[in-house]
Formats: sequence, structure tokens, C-alpha cells
Amino acid sequence: MFATLFCTQPVRKSMKDRVTLAALGFGITVPFIYYGAQIVAAPYFADYSFVRQPASLLGSDSSANPAIFNTGVMATGTATLVAAFGFFLAFRRIGANLFLSGVTFVSLLGNAISSLRAGYYPMPDPRHGGHPAFLIPMLLLPFLLTVTLWKERNARRLKAYLIATIALVIAMVPIMSGNTSLDNRAYAGLVQRIFALTVFPPIAVCAYYLARRIQRMQTEERPKFDSVSPLPER
Repeated sequence: MFATLFCTQPVRKSMKDRVTLAALGFGITVPFIYYGAQIVAAPYFADYSFVRQPASLLGSDSSANPAIFNTGVMATGTATLVAAFGFFLAFRRIGANLFLSGVTFVSLLGNAISSLRAGYYPMPDPRHGGHPAFLIPMLLLPFLLTVTLWKERNARRLKAYLIATIALVIAMVPIMSGNTSLDNRAYAGLVQRIFALTVFPPIAVCAYYLARRIQRMQTEERPKFDSVSPLPER
């Protein structure tokens, strides 16, 4: 009886870790789904150019099979939605700041809703672009991931990647807003896909880091749990 009570907490933690790791697995797939859907959908759009034309055209009525891209975008949103819960659980598991964990969770939800909305309302539906409020979570996500994980030790490469992503976000703002000499119409697809590098890959990279971090924690904690032996029965 006493052994059962003593082991309850490790068992519950193990179950929660499995749920967390499964949800983070969805996060790792996010950029692969997003970019993969474009690669599969491109042949159904005559003379499609990844440099000149934005991704959303692949889901418009100009495509011979718009469902491929739109389904892929909604799958991206679904994976991000599931991953958001995995991120929050993982942040709590590693002892990250509760407020920052919550704000990052909300930012991920905003990204998920934005993708789901874009797939549900394909071009030329005016609702495809989404509400401007959804742009804020996209822009803030690299910053939030950085500050939430900044206290992590032995994560220099992750921090360097996130800082580089933030630098790219800052560089892309004037380009996306048209405040440069670059002809956005001629390079609309390229500009959009470079900006997307600041939105989708960071989710996968951080999800992978958190999954490995939790797995290491499990390894460190396992001897403590395994050393507990049941009391002899009377």
C-alpha cells in the first residue's frame, strides 16, 4: 500500500510526459506540412513560380486542385494547435516562467487559428488574409520563445538560432511593409517564404529541443524511481 502511494507521483509524471512529448511531436511536423503542401500542390498550378507568386495562390480557384494546399494549411494549423498545449506542458515541466509560458501558448494558438482560417477561407475570399490581430502572434513568437527559454543552460545553439530568427523578422518588416526599393510584386513568393522561415521552423526547432530536454530529465530522474522497491507483504 505504501509503495503504491509512493509511486503514484512518478507514474502520473510519466503519463504527463508522454502526452507532452506526443504533442511536441506535432510541433516538429509543422514546417514539413506547410512547405510539403506547397511542393505537392505546385504541379496543379500552371507555370507556378515560387519566387514570383505567393503560396496562397495554390489554394485559389486558379489551381486545378486547390484542396491539396488548403488541406495542408489546415493540417499545419491543427498541428500547431496541438503543439501549443505541448509547449505549455513542456515549459511547466522545465520550470519556465508561468507568465511567459502562458503568453507563448497564446501566441501559438494565434498562429494555429491563422492557419486554420487561411485554409478554411481560401483565396480569393477576402477573409483568407485573416484579421490583423493574427499577425501580432506571428511576429511575436520568435521573441517569446527566446525570452521563455533564455534561462536554459546548455542551449547556446538554440539561442543563437532564435536570435538569428529575430534578426530576420526585424529585417523583413520594412520589406513586407513595402518601405524598401525591392519590387514586392516581382518577388512576392520569395518574400513570403523568407518571412515564413520566422514563423514555422522555430516551432519545430523549439519543440525538438523541449522534447530532448524532457527525455534527458526522465533519464536523470529514472534511477530515483527505479530504486524504490515495494515493501514486503505481511
